Amino acid sequence: MARVRIRLANSNDCRALAELRYRFRAENESVTETKSQFVRRCTSWMKKRFRAGSCPWRCWVLDDGKQVLGHVCVQLFEKMPNPVNEPELHAYVTNFYVIPEARDQGFGKRLLNKALSWCRARGTDAVILWPSSASKSFYRRFGFVAPSDIFELRHGALRPR
Repeated sequence: MARVRIRLANSNDCRALAELRYRFRAENESVTETKSQFVRRCTSWMKKRFRAGSCPWRCWVLDDGKQVLGHVCVQLFEKMPNPVNEPELHAYVTNFYVIPEARDQGFGKRLLNKALSWCRARGTDAVILWPSSASKSFYRRFGFVAPSDIFELRHGALRPR
Protein backbone atom coordinates (compact mmCIF):
# COMPACT_ATOMS: atom_id res chain seq x y z
CA MET A 1 0.00 0.00 0.00
CA ALA A 2 1.26 3.49 -0.84
CA ARG A 3 2.27 5.94 1.86
CA VAL A 4 -0.81 6.65 3.97
CA ARG A 5 -1.28 9.93 5.76
CA ILE A 6 -3.85 11.48 8.03
CA ARG A 7 -4.95 14.99 7.19
CA LEU A 8 -7.87 17.31 7.75
CA ALA A 9 -10.71 16.83 5.31
CA ASN A 10 -11.37 19.59 2.82
CA SER A 11 -14.29 20.39 0.51
CA ASN A 12 -12.78 18.21 -2.23
CA ASP A 13 -13.15 15.17 0.05
CA CYS A 14 -16.85 15.58 0.79
CA ARG A 15 -18.21 13.38 -1.99
CA ALA A 16 -15.81 10.55 -1.14
CA LEU A 17 -16.65 10.97 2.55
CA ALA A 18 -20.38 10.85 1.78
CA GLU A 19 -19.89 7.66 -0.24
CA LEU A 20 -17.92 6.09 2.61
CA ARG A 21 -20.61 7.19 5.06
CA TYR A 22 -23.18 5.35 2.96
CA ARG A 23 -20.96 2.27 2.79
CA PHE A 24 -20.31 2.44 6.54
CA ARG A 25 -23.99 2.55 7.47
CA ALA A 26 -25.16 0.12 4.76
CA GLU A 27 -22.71 -2.57 5.94
CA ASN A 28 -24.87 -3.46 8.94
CA GLU A 29 -28.26 -1.84 8.44
CA SER A 30 -31.01 -1.68 5.82
CA VAL A 31 -30.87 1.62 3.98
CA THR A 32 -34.01 3.69 3.39
CA GLU A 33 -32.54 6.13 0.87
CA THR A 34 -30.94 5.50 -2.50
CA LYS A 35 -27.18 5.86 -2.60
CA SER A 36 -27.30 8.74 -5.09
CA GLN A 37 -29.86 10.68 -3.01
CA PHE A 38 -27.92 10.12 0.18
CA VAL A 39 -24.54 11.01 -1.32
CA ARG A 40 -25.92 14.25 -2.76
CA ARG A 41 -27.56 15.22 0.56
CA CYS A 42 -24.60 14.19 2.72
CA THR A 43 -22.04 15.89 0.45
CA SER A 44 -23.93 19.17 0.76
CA TRP A 45 -24.15 18.78 4.54
CA MET A 46 -20.42 18.04 4.84
CA LYS A 47 -19.35 20.94 2.61
CA LYS A 48 -21.08 23.34 4.98
CA ARG A 49 -19.49 21.85 8.08
CA PHE A 50 -16.03 20.63 7.10
CA ARG A 51 -14.67 23.92 5.74
CA ALA A 52 -11.10 24.74 6.72
CA GLY A 53 -10.98 26.30 10.16
CA SER A 54 -14.65 25.66 10.84
CA CYS A 55 -15.87 24.86 14.29
CA PRO A 56 -17.44 22.93 15.92
CA TRP A 57 -16.71 20.13 13.38
CA ARG A 58 -13.40 18.53 12.45
CA CYS A 59 -12.93 15.57 10.15
CA TRP A 60 -9.70 13.72 9.48
CA VAL A 61 -9.20 11.45 6.52
CA LEU A 62 -6.87 8.55 5.92
CA ASP A 63 -5.47 9.14 2.46
CA ASP A 64 -3.08 7.08 0.32
CA GLY A 65 -2.80 9.73 -2.41
CA LYS A 66 -5.33 7.97 -4.61
CA GLN A 67 -8.36 7.51 -2.37
CA VAL A 68 -9.78 8.11 1.07
CA LEU A 69 -9.38 4.89 3.05
CA GLY A 70 -11.07 6.05 6.23
CA HIS A 71 -12.17 8.97 8.34
CA VAL A 72 -13.15 10.12 11.79
CA CYS A 73 -15.22 13.18 12.67
CA VAL A 74 -15.51 15.15 15.91
CA GLN A 75 -18.03 17.76 16.93
CA LEU A 76 -17.31 19.98 19.92
CA PHE A 77 -20.20 21.16 22.03
CA GLU A 78 -20.23 23.52 24.95
CA LYS A 79 -21.46 22.96 28.45
CA MET A 80 -23.09 25.75 30.40
CA PRO A 81 -20.58 27.88 32.30
CA ASN A 82 -20.20 26.75 35.89
CA PRO A 83 -18.35 28.08 38.94
CA VAL A 84 -16.46 24.87 39.72
CA ASN A 85 -13.21 23.49 38.35
CA GLU A 86 -14.71 21.48 35.51
CA PRO A 87 -14.02 21.82 31.78
CA GLU A 88 -16.88 23.34 29.81
CA LEU A 89 -16.51 21.47 26.54
CA HIS A 90 -17.48 17.99 25.37
CA ALA A 91 -16.64 16.17 22.15
CA TYR A 92 -18.69 13.77 20.06
CA VAL A 93 -16.79 11.25 17.91
CA THR A 94 -18.76 9.98 14.93
CA ASN A 95 -18.47 8.57 11.44
CA PHE A 96 -15.32 6.65 12.32
CA TYR A 97 -14.69 4.18 9.54
CA VAL A 98 -11.80 2.46 7.78
CA ILE A 99 -12.50 0.46 4.62
CA PRO A 100 -12.26 -3.30 5.27
CA GLU A 101 -9.25 -3.71 2.94
CA ALA A 102 -7.22 -1.27 5.07
CA ARG A 103 -8.17 -2.63 8.49
CA ASP A 104 -5.69 -4.62 10.59
CA GLN A 105 -2.89 -2.21 9.71
CA GLY A 106 -3.24 0.12 12.69
CA PHE A 107 -4.92 2.88 10.66
CA GLY A 108 -8.00 2.98 12.88
CA LYS A 109 -5.83 3.39 15.94
CA ARG A 110 -3.91 6.22 14.29
CA LEU A 111 -7.12 7.99 13.25
CA LEU A 112 -8.71 7.76 16.68
CA ASN A 113 -5.48 8.89 18.37
CA LYS A 114 -5.45 11.94 16.10
CA ALA A 115 -9.03 12.85 17.03
CA LEU A 116 -8.51 12.22 20.75
CA SER A 117 -5.29 14.26 20.80
CA TRP A 118 -7.19 17.14 19.25
CA CYS A 119 -9.91 16.78 21.92
CA ARG A 120 -7.32 16.74 24.73
CA ALA A 121 -5.63 19.85 23.34
CA ARG A 122 -8.98 21.66 23.60
CA GLY A 123 -9.50 20.59 27.20
CA THR A 124 -12.66 18.58 26.67
CA ASP A 125 -14.38 17.20 29.76
CA ALA A 126 -15.77 14.08 28.07
CA VAL A 127 -15.63 12.41 24.67
CA ILE A 128 -18.76 10.49 23.73
CA LEU A 129 -19.66 8.13 20.92
CA TRP A 130 -22.13 5.42 20.01
CA PRO A 131 -20.16 2.22 19.36
CA SER A 132 -21.34 -0.70 17.30
CA SER A 133 -21.34 -4.04 19.07
CA ALA A 134 -18.25 -5.04 17.10
CA SER A 135 -16.30 -1.89 18.00
CA LYS A 136 -16.81 -1.83 21.77
CA SER A 137 -13.60 -3.72 22.59
CA PHE A 138 -11.62 -1.39 20.31
CA TYR A 139 -12.91 1.69 22.16
CA ARG A 140 -12.35 0.08 25.55
CA ARG A 141 -8.64 -0.21 24.69
CA PHE A 142 -8.59 3.60 24.46
CA GLY A 143 -10.23 3.97 27.88
CA PHE A 144 -13.86 4.43 26.83
CA VAL A 145 -16.38 3.07 29.34
CA ALA A 146 -20.15 2.85 29.53
CA PRO A 147 -21.25 5.85 31.61
CA SER A 148 -23.15 5.45 34.83
CA ASP A 149 -23.98 9.10 35.34
CA ILE A 150 -26.16 10.13 32.39
CA PHE A 151 -29.69 9.44 31.25
CA GLU A 152 -30.77 8.97 27.68
CA LEU A 153 -34.19 9.50 26.16
CA ARG A 154 -34.57 7.94 22.72
CA HIS A 155 -36.77 9.41 20.03
CA GLY A 156 -39.31 6.58 20.24
CA ALA A 157 -39.78 7.31 23.95
CA LEU A 158 -40.52 11.03 23.49
CA ARG A 159 -44.03 11.54 24.72
CA PRO A 160 -45.72 14.19 26.84
CA ARG A 161 -46.25 13.42 30.50
